[in-house]
Amino acid sequence: MPNDVIPTGLLARLARTRAAVRVAIVVERLWPLLLPFAVVAGLFASLSWLGAFRVAPDWARLALLAVLVVAGLAALYPLRLFRAPAASEVDRRIELANRLEHAPLRAQSDRPAAGDAFATALWREHQKRMAARLDRLGADLPHARIPERDPWGLRAVAALLLVVAFSFS
Repeated sequence: MPNDVIPTGLLARLARTRAAVRVAIVVERLWPLLLPFAVVAGLFASLSWLGAFRVAPDWARLALLAVLVVAGLAALYPLRLFRAPAASEVDRRIELANRLEHAPLRAQSDRPAAGDAFATALWREHQKRMAARLDRLGADLPHARIPERDPWGLRAVAALLLVVAFSFS
C-alpha cells in the first residue's frame, strides 16, 4: 500500500484490524476441527476421574485405552484440511463485516492498468476516496457454526460428563 495515500495512523489501525480478523478466521476454521479431539480427551478424563480404569480388568483397561487412542488419532485426522486465511480473504471479510462497498481495501493495493499520468492521477484520487471510507473499521467475531456440525449436541453430553466426573473425583 502506498504510504502517501493512507495516513500512518490509519495504516496501524488497519494492521490491527487485519490481525484480529485473521485470528477470527483461524479460530472459526480450527475450532470445528479440534472439537472432536476435545470430546475424546474429555471422555478419557471423565473415565479416569470416575475410576473406570481402576476397577476394570487389565484387558478391558487396555482395550478401552486403545479405543480412545485410536479415536483421538482419528479425531486429529481432519486437521489436514486446515488452511490459513489468505490476505485477500481477510480483506474481503473486513469489507463484508463493515458493509464496505466497492472494495476499498483492495483498491489500496491495486494498480491502474494504463500507465499514463492522467490514469495514475485518477487512480490516486480514487485510492484517497476509498481510504477515507476505512476510517472506522471493526473486526468480526468468529462464526464457527458448531451447531450445524453437531446437530444432536453430543459435545454438550461430553462436557456434562466431564463436569460430573470432576465433581465426583
